[in-house]
Amino acid sequence: MPLDLNDDRTVAFLCAVMAPGAAATLQAIDELAAEFGDVRLCSPVYDFDMTSYYEAEMGPDLCKALVWLGPLVAPAELAQRKGSTITFERSRANVGRRTVNVDPGLLSANSLVLATTKSSGHRICIAPSLWAEVTLLFEKGAYRPQPWTYRDYQREDVGAFLLSVRGALGS
Repeated sequence: MPLDLNDDRTVAFLCAVMAPGAAATLQAIDELAAEFGDVRLCSPVYDFDMTSYYEAEMGPDLCKALVWLGPLVAPAELAQRKGSTITFERSRANVGRRTVNVDPGLLSANSLVLATTKSSGHRICIAPSLWAEVTLLFEKGAYRPQPWTYRDYQREDVGAFLLSVRGALGS
């Protein structure tokens, strides 16, 4: 069945999950699945070595993976789900420092939209203290970065994972 680009139920709920080490990343994914639904697809875990931004809070040797959780959702759910992932992170914090970072988003046939607590000129407010940005746009057969897209979302393996989720959206 072909994708209906106007059907808001054809949106996959994704989380980018980062933690110190592959085992902690996979454990966090399992715990997120208990809240949001079964793992539908998961990318390989990769070393998060594009920046040292998170090391002061979370320590070295960070790993990351992207995961599609649960059934298709309506885009209007993004703000509530970001709130849930904030609670998830806080419940696992150690002396106020996160041990896991979860960036929730929505993958459609057209784009990857991520939710954040950081305001910026290219982000749209979706709830008090929550914003969303189009991180990647689907063009010419691939999800393409925007000027603000973080480098790890531009990786070939991440792009391949997103295409595999896109391919499953219509099934």
